[in-house]
Amino acid sequence: MRRAILIALLAVSISAVATDDAGTDRITYDVITVEGKLFLETEPDAHRLNAGDQAVSGDRLRTGSSSSSTIGVPSHTAVFRIDAKTSCTLAHDRPGVLLHVEKGRVRAMFGSTTRPDPRLVTTPSAVLAVRGTDYGVRVKKNGDTHVVVFEGAIEITDPSGENPPIRVEAGQETRARMGRPAETPSLHHMTRMDWDQGRNSPASGGTAPGFGQDPGAGAIGSGAGASGSGSGSKRRGG
Repeated sequence: MRRAILIALLAVSISAVATDDAGTDRITYDVITVEGKLFLETEPDAHRLNAGDQAVSGDRLRTGSSSSSTIGVPSHTAVFRIDAKTSCTLAHDRPGVLLHVEKGRVRAMFGSTTRPDPRLVTTPSAVLAVRGTDYGVRVKKNGDTHVVVFEGAIEITDPSGENPPIRVEAGQETRARMGRPAETPSLHHMTRMDWDQGRNSPASGGTAPGFGQDPGAGAIGSGAGASGSGSGSKRRGG
C-alpha cells in the first residue's frame, strides 16, 4: 500500500489520546484494514479485530497465517502494516515506543509531525528511531532483526544503548543480531511492492542471508479497503 494513501487515511481518522485513572497517557490505535485474521490477545482467549475497531497502549496483537492488517496512530502520524504470523505489542513500556515487534514482519510509515516526543519501534535486538520515513522490519524467532529503508532515514541502536546509533539511509539495509550492535549498512534493491508481497531483495538471490521467509508469510495483498469477516468488536468505542 502506498505511503500517501495510508497517510491520507490517517488524516480522516479521529485523533485521540486517552488518559487512564493514574493520569498516564494511552495512545489509541485505529484498525484501518484487515485481510484474514487479526487477534487481540487477552487471557485466557484471543479476540478477533476488524477494520474500524480500536486498540490502545499495552495491547498485544497477532496476525494469522496468510493474513495482514494496517493500523494507524493518528496522534503520532504513523501507520504500520503488519504481515502474516506477526506478534507485536502496542506502545511498549519504553517512552516514545509506538510498536514493539516480537516476531514477524512490519512495514512502518511515518508522516511529518510537530510533536516533540520521539517515535520509536523496538525489537528484541534493536531500537529504531525515525524522522519521517518508510521502512520494513523483520524479526526472527530468535530476536534477530533485518531492516530495509525505503524513504528517509532511521537510527538503529541496541536495546542496551551501549553502542552509538548507526544511521541507515533510503536504499540501505542492515541487520542487528541479539547481543550485538547493528551491522554496517549496505545497499538493497528491494521495492515497496517487493516487501508488501513478501519478496526479498533481487540482489540477495531472493532470500537475505539468515533471514529466509517464514512459511505462510508470502503472497500477502496490500490490504487496501479489505476487512476480515470475523466477529470482532468495536473495542473501546471504535
